[in-house]
Amino acid sequence: MGVRNTVSMSFSAKPQLFNQVDALCKVRGCTRSWFLNKAVERFILECLEDQEDYETAAAAWAEFQKGDKKTYSLDEVREKLDL
Repeated sequence: MGVRNTVSMSFSAKPQLFNQVDALCKVRGCTRSWFLNKAVERFILECLEDQEDYETAAAAWAEFQKGDKKTYSLDEVREKLDL
C-alpha cells in the first residue's frame, strides 16, 4: 500500500458557497477536493504575495524616513523631464 500524500481537512461553508462549488465542479468535471485544493493554493499564494508586497513597502518607507536620499516632487520631475 502506498504512502498517503494528503491529509483530510474539514470546514463549514455557507450553503450558497457549497452549492457554487458543487455547480462549478459539475461543469468542470472535477472533484470538490481537487477544486478546493486549487482554490486554497491560489489564496495562499495571494496571501504570500501580499505579505511580500507589505514587507517591500515597509522597507521602502523606512528607507524614505531616514531622509538621506533626495526626493522629488511631481513638478520637479516634470520640469526635469520637460513634460
